[in-house]
Amino acid sequence: MVLVAEKHKLLWFGPGDMPENILAAIGGGWDITACDSPQPHPRQLDEAEVVLIGPPAGDPFDARQLSALLDRIDRSGAVAVVLLPAGSAGKNLLAHRRGQFIIADADAPPGELVARIESASALQPTIKHLQTDIAAVRGFGVGAAGNFEELDEEMRLAAKLQRDFLPRSLPEVGPVRFATLFRPAGWVSGDIYDVFRLDETHVGFYIADVVGHGMPAALLTMFIKKALQTKQINGSRYEIVPPGKVLTGLNADICEQNLSSCQFCTAVYGIIDTDNLLLRYARGGHPSPLLFDADGAVQRPDAVGALLGVFPEETFSQQEINLHPGHRLIVFSDGAEEMLSDAPVSGVSTLVPTLQSLRRHQPDEMMLHLARRIDEHRQAGRRDDDVTVLVMDIAD
Repeated sequence: MVLVAEKHKLLWFGPGDMPENILAAIGGGWDITACDSPQPHPRQLDEAEVVLIGPPAGDPFDARQLSALLDRIDRSGAVAVVLLPAGSAGKNLLAHRRGQFIIADADAPPGELVARIESASALQPTIKHLQTDIAAVRGFGVGAAGNFEELDEEMRLAAKLQRDFLPRSLPEVGPVRFATLFRPAGWVSGDIYDVFRLDETHVGFYIADVVGHGMPAALLTMFIKKALQTKQINGSRYEIVPPGKVLTGLNADICEQNLSSCQFCTAVYGIIDTDNLLLRYARGGHPSPLLFDADGAVQRPDAVGALLGVFPEETFSQQEINLHPGHRLIVFSDGAEEMLSDAPVSGVSTLVPTLQSLRRHQPDEMMLHLARRIDEHRQAGRRDDDVTVLVMDIAD
């Protein structure tokens, strides 16, 4: 008996037929359905893995119509790939929207388009899994006594508030590009990150990981977000604070609070000069970043520093690294070692080979693959932890 692999389901939504170049790029591995109505039927969205939204004719970008379509996709289990022409006004508007979609250049080479569509397909089981979990939680709340639903809603609001503290978009300055993955183990996380412009040529970034879980750890992440002093302003002048001094000040602030629980954290803080590609960074008790060169060789640049929140007078040294086009820096919380590695052999983590295998993927596509890996490990019963990954690429 010959088993025939079931084709992935793709819904085409665009003006007219699917362009020949896109159809040729996709090949025969997809079961393609075309939507010939102004809005797809809910059943079509439920059955599709990927909704491919074609570029509008002449690019008269209709924000309202596309927003309504993406709202419907967010309520389904599908993931959208939105094709927009280069320079389209839609790209700027969608950059600030969150949801189940990926933006792709309508004129991109076939290989890049296929990678985007396959990345969306890889993300789709994760979306389905999350929706199933949410439905199960809601079902439990309906039959449970007491105020479970009220507590559930409060935790949802806390999770939303914490995510509101994360950057809505990531800066692109010169050849420097960023991507991030943020996957809490529960509603709220003990991890926090940020990427922000310090001035015209300098970009700061960090990941902090509070020791502990749940609401106490999440509350300390809010304190860290507000306590980090990255610039000193004196009248009309300012000075960018070096990474070592930033962590030294943060450590003193945490110690000063004299917290009764979750008082320790780890952190990496870096500054990249986008003109000369000089990276300065400091580390406090955090896993060492990974630096991949253009050929895939990896280094673990190290900077000495203890946990933050232990000794008030602790100081933190910093390192300087000259980066070059093709370099990729990956910073991660310690949960990544557990959730992104294969089952350790003799205690040896496979995180580096995992990240090396995704070296040729674009940063946002790499994050989709890592998210799928986390979900597979969670479904397999792997011990769970918050996972945050920050990637910085130096474009060729």
